[in-house]
Amino acid sequence: MSDDTVIGEHSYIGSNCSITRTRIGRYVSIANNVSIGQGEHDLSRASTSSLFYDSPYETLTAGECVIESDVWIAVDSIIRRGVTIGTGAVVGANSFVNKDVPPFAIVGGSPARILGYRLDEEKRAALLASRWWELGLEEARQTLSRLEASWATEA
Repeated sequence: MSDDTVIGEHSYIGSNCSITRTRIGRYVSIANNVSIGQGEHDLSRASTSSLFYDSPYETLTAGECVIESDVWIAVDSIIRRGVTIGTGAVVGANSFVNKDVPPFAIVGGSPARILGYRLDEEKRAALLASRWWELGLEEARQTLSRLEASWATEA
């Protein structure tokens, strides 16, 4: 993991992950063998070798990756440079994500595409409004329990 990567509280990263210049939110789950924000060579230059760049690291890692809160990235996924994964989203195993993912979307494939959403629009809005991921673990647990209890009474 690069020194310019920031990881939020209560998040975990599995084994054999490579993460470069990325901002990771809170309560994020990253499985094994995930690559996020790896360097990309400038294909418009005469040579693809970074030896000819004035600032190789800055050139290769242009565009910060953002993994918002409560995201689950499954095993063997690749998130391309500059991509944002929205709050509550899920990236399926073996996916190649090359564009932004909206909150609560479930994406999969190569390239990844939206397969659906975790919850209906009303529940997604309630979760986003609660901003529960900004809370400590116990308060977040209580907030989520209250939300889920209210959904049970609606059914």
